[in-house]
Amino acid sequence: MNVKIADRIKTAVIVVTALIMAYALFISRDHITHVALLIGLTGYQASTLFVFIDLPALIGKVLQLRYFTASTRKMGFRLMTLSGSLSLVCNIVSGFVGGGYGPAGYGAFIVLMFVGLEHVIVRIKPAAAVTRAKNAGAVKTPKSPNPKRSAAARKGAETRRRNAVAPVSPGAPSVPAPSVAYMETIGQ
Repeated sequence: MNVKIADRIKTAVIVVTALIMAYALFISRDHITHVALLIGLTGYQASTLFVFIDLPALIGKVLQLRYFTASTRKMGFRLMTLSGSLSLVCNIVSGFVGGGYGPAGYGAFIVLMFVGLEHVIVRIKPAAAVTRAKNAGAVKTPKSPNPKRSAAARKGAETRRRNAVAPVSPGAPSVPAPSVAYMETIGQ
């Protein structure tokens, strides 16, 4: 497959998946707002509750990227799991209160589809043939060695070799241990 075609297909899949995920967030927002109204929140509190439920799950997913340390990735996983579970519960409760098993299943499907798409979108990798073609297309020019740096490296290697075979203190006289009488006079 042509490298350009593979890149275009990957971009198209990512765009369509991102649009579906945005729509799922919109539906989840409606369900969470419905649950917030059921528990007695009103106005802006009910309308903005999804920010504290769905968006931390996205932040947790970003914190799991390989660019972060293991402890940060672990914290991101915990944040994503907690927020995702809370979102799932809110979507199911909204469905049960709003109409029974069908709407509850739809709420669960929305959250689980979001998690599934999120899982897929970060794991899109090109086939080996495409990767080889992309790598073959990249022309690498060899760096010309810096003559000053090469001379310094040779000089450093020569100094380390000389120091390895030389005595520790060349030409320094040996120092005698202090006498017992001297040690008694200083009180030790």
